[in-house]
Amino acid sequence: MPEANEQQEQWTLLQERIGYEFARPERLAAALTHRSYAVETGATEPAESQRLEFLGDAVLGAVAAEWLVKNVPDWQEGTLTKVRSRLTNGAALARVARQMGLGACLRVGRGVEQSGGREQDSILADALEALMGAVWLDGGVGAIRKIFFRCFAEEIQTAVAAGGDDNPKGDLQEWMQGNGQPAPHYNVLGESGPAHARFFRVAVVVGEEKMGEGSGSSKREAEMNAAREALKHLELTKKFTGKMGNK
Repeated sequence: MPEANEQQEQWTLLQERIGYEFARPERLAAALTHRSYAVETGATEPAESQRLEFLGDAVLGAVAAEWLVKNVPDWQEGTLTKVRSRLTNGAALARVARQMGLGACLRVGRGVEQSGGREQDSILADALEALMGAVWLDGGVGAIRKIFFRCFAEEIQTAVAAGGDDNPKGDLQEWMQGNGQPAPHYNVLGESGPAHARFFRVAVVVGEEKMGEGSGSSKREAEMNAAREALKHLELTKKFTGKMGNK
């Protein structure tokens, strides 16, 4: 567990990164306190952290839905629902949390610390939801909107580009076949989280080259996210080299 001064520095940096300073810092402390910390120290914040997770989950879903309705007027309900889910699922939240440096800000118990738990997808996703719940209580919907636009920009771009596509694995295989490449295959890189909330990391490989990685609450979701990452990589390669055929 980090020293108190170091922890305060991390929390100050986090507020700078998200562009929001808490009026009531105890809300930030509650959001960033993992239940394992309470077991060892007797802290009371983890109970509040779980309540904040509940609130943050609802808040993120609402703000993501609002952004999509305002900015993609031609999409129907089914596509909006799929893309909102892609923006707010555990894998996406964990990626955003890592970009924020949220793991270093958490108060966790020694066991979680020693196992590298502060960087587990499930812990990061829960912490980000708790943080958003705390921001909602502290600063209202305006503060949440600003953080969403600021910190989810890359996820928004990727999710909107994919649209209602539910078959990135099929699209990737089709591209490879159309360009004379071997079929992609998927390797599980790791698993984390408790039995009821597993997270999987998967790599998609073509020949000997790793084309992308993805994570998710099931192997299927992780494979789909890996395929999306590979397709994104292929489009960027096409853009900057001009050497690849159309997908």
